[in-house]
Amino acid sequence: MKDEGILGGLHPFLKLLLLSAIMLASVLVVLFAAMILVLPFTGIEILTRLGDFSAENLNLQRYMQVMSHIGLFIVPAVVFAFLVGRYPLKYYDGERLPSYKGIIFSALIIVAAAPMVYFLMELNQQLSLPDSMSRIENWMRQAEDAAEVVTEQFLNVAGIQALLFNLFMIAIIPAIGEELIFRGAVQRILHQWTKNIHISVIIAAFLFSAMHFQFFGFLPRFVLGILLGYMFVLTGNIWVPIFAHFFNNAMGVMLYYVAYNSEILDPDKLATSGFSLFIVFLSTAMVIFLVVLLQKLHDRPVLIKH
Repeated sequence: MKDEGILGGLHPFLKLLLLSAIMLASVLVVLFAAMILVLPFTGIEILTRLGDFSAENLNLQRYMQVMSHIGLFIVPAVVFAFLVGRYPLKYYDGERLPSYKGIIFSALIIVAAAPMVYFLMELNQQLSLPDSMSRIENWMRQAEDAAEVVTEQFLNVAGIQALLFNLFMIAIIPAIGEELIFRGAVQRILHQWTKNIHISVIIAAFLFSAMHFQFFGFLPRFVLGILLGYMFVLTGNIWVPIFAHFFNNAMGVMLYYVAYNSEILDPDKLATSGFSLFIVFLSTAMVIFLVVLLQKLHDRPVLIKH
């Protein structure tokens, strides 16, 4: 194939193994380089400060968060595309700008899905493992509670500069890196392997959610992954799910910023204000309607051809 890279002819299973190996090697190299670069400012005590999430140490944690995302997702996505497809933008269907219809409908889908996603989050948090696995469940809950505390520390900021950095760290970097890997690479490889676009979307979404290692947030992230997968399928442009992912994360960042810096929203109520079943049903119906409309507007029953 003209646009194939030197490893473009590999079997899809071997491509997945190659991608996994690149991700592992890349994150180790990038994090090691990140620690070397920051040594002049922290000294050798960086090794002990990495596990310290106190307020005075948050800037280091923000720095490492950004570098870990770059090392785990963005660098591997570029390297993999060069090896398999030669031209990363072409391989990921990102050579052309997305249509305004794709951007508008992706944002509408994210907004419409919010009550449904929140309902799934509440449902997921009520799930429990069998008694024989109670220790594992307790460990997972403790890990997620700790992660929630760190996330709130990251989000609880004042000032435009801090807000813009949070948008960069929480919305821009993850949206680009995770979509290139899970929709651009994994979903494409799975479609080559299974020849079934629906199976590839679902498995890629499963891996996307599992990669976050948050059992009690698995369902809403899984459904979000499915929506992002179909946005890619129906528009044929990787920038559409990237924008939708960014928009979803940016909404959360902005909501918390407003809640912590004004009296308009109560931050304690952001995580406790639920939706009625009617609103959840309406949300689900609206999402289905918008996805069908997105398909009709782009007229793309089949996507991945590479």
